[in-house]
Amino acid sequence: MSRLVRKEELKRFITEVFKGAGMHEADAAWTADTLTQAELRGTSSHGVIRVTDYVTRLKSGANNPNPNIKVIKDAGALALMDGDSGMGQVVAKRGMEECIDRAEKHNVGVVIMQRSNHFGAAGSFAELASNRGMVGFVTTNAVKTIAPAGGKEKILGNNPIAIAVPGDPPIALDMALSTVARGYVLQAFKAGKKIPEGWGVDSEGEPTTDPDEVLKSGSLTAIAGYKGVGLSVAIDAILGALTGGSHSHNIIGIMNPTDPGNVTHFFGAIRIDALIPMAEFRATVNTLCAFLRASPKAAGVERIFMPGEKEYESEKARRVSGIPLLPERYTELAELAGKLDIPEMETFE
Repeated sequence: MSRLVRKEELKRFITEVFKGAGMHEADAAWTADTLTQAELRGTSSHGVIRVTDYVTRLKSGANNPNPNIKVIKDAGALALMDGDSGMGQVVAKRGMEECIDRAEKHNVGVVIMQRSNHFGAAGSFAELASNRGMVGFVTTNAVKTIAPAGGKEKILGNNPIAIAVPGDPPIALDMALSTVARGYVLQAFKAGKKIPEGWGVDSEGEPTTDPDEVLKSGSLTAIAGYKGVGLSVAIDAILGALTGGSHSHNIIGIMNPTDPGNVTHFFGAIRIDALIPMAEFRATVNTLCAFLRASPKAAGVERIFMPGEKEYESEKARRVSGIPLLPERYTELAELAGKLDIPEMETFE
């Protein structure tokens, strides 16, 4: 049976965990906030399931707990930055903040960030732009998890795409290029459960419901087949080639305890009021969303949702009712608390 935890308590606990692993308090708190936000929104694939691996990498130095993040090439609205192998969430926040600052000055901003690590939910960083009255775009290359079209070996990342658009509520698209995020397959594996057919294939490219096969020798399935693969190839080609960094087949994932990830991120921002007053923009977005929600529904469908709307409503509900943690997640975190000599988090049922 799941244990319930308050949002504030979960964030406090994870902050203490990351401080115990060597991070500065502000960076630990921000990273904890992104993981707590994922749990609030029901996207547990990018939530606390990652904490143990992050701590292991921080302790080994694979994730630099206190990176020197800096601009290394300044081209006006465009910049190349170096993440110094820091925690992906910390590096990505700094990258998007730089991107937003450049958009304030130039009306558009683009930042490419090299030498980073797994950064969790891409939408967390796109929303930093929408919160500042801009449209935000984020993508990244990622550890190999899917095969090329017609192939059977995983050598491409499920490179996520996030787009945040101001509205009431905001449009918050955040999607991987695999049918489901790898974290859900990992969650099933840790719980000793099968996965639905269609999520992944085995080493021969045949469908499987065994999460262990998908994680070790198989691959995730790409969205829309060759179209999802095509997006992954394009993102990987651009990010790896622009920086001279790694492509997905050479990126190190967070389950590797000792080696830096060498991940490359992309951040983009468009300053809306450079073209149109914000109030007019929001009104137009709201009108479009209302039109789409009111469109004819397919059989058995009660409601049409906009991107991010289900997550927005989950967050509102869980702020009141609490965040459910699976028993195995709570046990993992309790064991981690013991190793770091910090109090366990307080939960309720």
